[in-house]
Amino acid sequence: MTDKSDNGTLDQMRSVVAEHLDPRWGSAFWLDRAEQAGVRTAEEITGLSDLVSRLSMGPADLRARPLLHYVPRRYHDQRHRFVIGQTGGTTGPGAWTVYLPVEFHEAFVEPFTRAATHTGFPEGETWLYVGPTGPHLIGKAASAIARCVGSCEPFFLDFDPRWSRKMPAESAGATRYLQHVLDQAMDVIEQQRIGVLFATPPVLMGLAKRMTPKQREQVRGVHYGGMAINAATLEELQVRAFPVAVHLSGYGNTLFGCCPELRTTERRHHDYYPFGTRLRIEVVDEKGRPASVGRVRFTRLDHGSMIVGMLERDHAQVAQLPAHAPAGFVLPGVRDPHTPATAHQPAVATLY
Repeated sequence: MTDKSDNGTLDQMRSVVAEHLDPRWGSAFWLDRAEQAGVRTAEEITGLSDLVSRLSMGPADLRARPLLHYVPRRYHDQRHRFVIGQTGGTTGPGAWTVYLPVEFHEAFVEPFTRAATHTGFPEGETWLYVGPTGPHLIGKAASAIARCVGSCEPFFLDFDPRWSRKMPAESAGATRYLQHVLDQAMDVIEQQRIGVLFATPPVLMGLAKRMTPKQREQVRGVHYGGMAINAATLEELQVRAFPVAVHLSGYGNTLFGCCPELRTTERRHHDYYPFGTRLRIEVVDEKGRPASVGRVRFTRLDHGSMIVGMLERDHAQVAQLPAHAPAGFVLPGVRDPHTPATAHQPAVATLY
């Protein structure tokens, strides 16, 4: 990182840690955790590595207590403004988290809109979103993003990933559920001129087979969400299904937000970058030490909710920030994140 990004991250960390560890106005979870770890004051935390080594946490920690215990008491009288969501439960029971409105914007909306401007993703088009709504955050993010790029609220069709995962792949139940979703989506496409599609790769592939050439040519933007995509499927969608569209993907989840791509052409790798200094994504080895290739670990430095040293199931490489990154992107990202079981198929998006 540059000195500027180092200083920005350190300033962000100091401000957030001080708020969560404030004896009167801090968050109950972090005050108890700091006491257990022998951290008496926020000033004892000297940097990000010190914070992670002393106060790192795991998924079970986010399910151990009521949601308000993770939010500084200073904001408890602003509960009517909270944006809350639950993780998809892919690796265990779902965990809830909270964002203050401005932090929700910085976590999900601002990264996408900056990347969209940088990559030429279309503005002012009509969106069709096929994916989870509540309790997940991605539907709320899709609505806010569409409005920020000059569109109306998307046409929404709910796709429940938890129910879908209960059915074996290619089983009769899974096939019927996908067809049910595609039928609803095609009803919208037949009535509306859709310029942006935001959906999972299987839904996009299913829609491409049903849409007419004219309907596919009207699609100017495609955003992928929800699951990994292999090279063959990506090529099919980019080159043959929606050849005039800008294809943009992101890596992220409910707990920390979205890290978008900053390049959409000549992809040899999929590189994703955090926006601002509120999120630090690292790649570490089996002992938790920084590495060029290894497991993904993130630290979220938000005033509304702080998450420290959380290991993801994904593995990745470090992606250095490109020279001409748009304003606001100042930290390294991750390249080709993937679950160990699908190491040959880079994950384009894990937003749910």
